[in-house]
Amino acid sequence: MYIRALTFLVAFLVGCAPQDTTLTNGGDTNDIVTGTGRMTLSVTELVISDIQVDYSKSGTFTIESVGDGNLQIYEIRIVADADDAFYFSEEEDIELAPGQTSDPYSVTADLSEAEPSYGELRLRTSDPDAASLILPLSAFPEGYVPPEDTGGDSGGGA
Repeated sequence: MYIRALTFLVAFLVGCAPQDTTLTNGGDTNDIVTGTGRMTLSVTELVISDIQVDYSKSGTFTIESVGDGNLQIYEIRIVADADDAFYFSEEEDIELAPGQTSDPYSVTADLSEAEPSYGELRLRTSDPDAASLILPLSAFPEGYVPPEDTGGDSGGGA
């Protein structure tokens, strides 16, 4: 009895009949939405090499909308940069139509010493396969040669 009275009171206060106490998001049909925004990047890693110490150098990438629907890009920003070597003007709220390629985006690296630096750029998008995509960033000083990957264990042996 108490629950019925409470339900009636709530229904009365919000302006609906006691039997109409469910929430809906409108419409009587459940239309299935098809087509999604998908993307590809022009690079899988952005490498900026041959940087002179205390000078800056830039690298670029583009985004292509390859899905059936518009691609929404909610945010592009640097999320990891321990050495503060990378600079990027944060971008938000970009929309690309299917088949459209963005203007080039530029990431700048500035090395204060002759050591490599690494970072990450995050793209938050409407692409269901890459809603939050990380683009690795690498900055190498002039003349730097990355160490050879031997694929073996670097620990000492007996």
